[in-house]
Amino acid sequence: MNGVVLVLNQNYEPLNVTNLPRAFRLVFGLKAEILEYDHQVVRTVTREFHAPSVIRLQHHVKRPRPRVRL
Repeated sequence: MNGVVLVLNQNYEPLNVTNLPRAFRLVFGLKAEILEYDHQVVRTVTREFHAPSVIRLQHHVKRPRPRVRL
């Protein structure tokens, strides 16, 4: 299960890039929703899932803004 997934904030602001297993945990834990799918398919014994390429978090995450030194 290789691949990278773009993680967006609730307001569609890009937060980071994560790996595919973490993205699946966020989606199946109902903490994120899938916006775009990748061409890759992940198969289990009984099911197969299309791999996400972009997910959006359900709750807003406050990002610390970089401080500008003068």
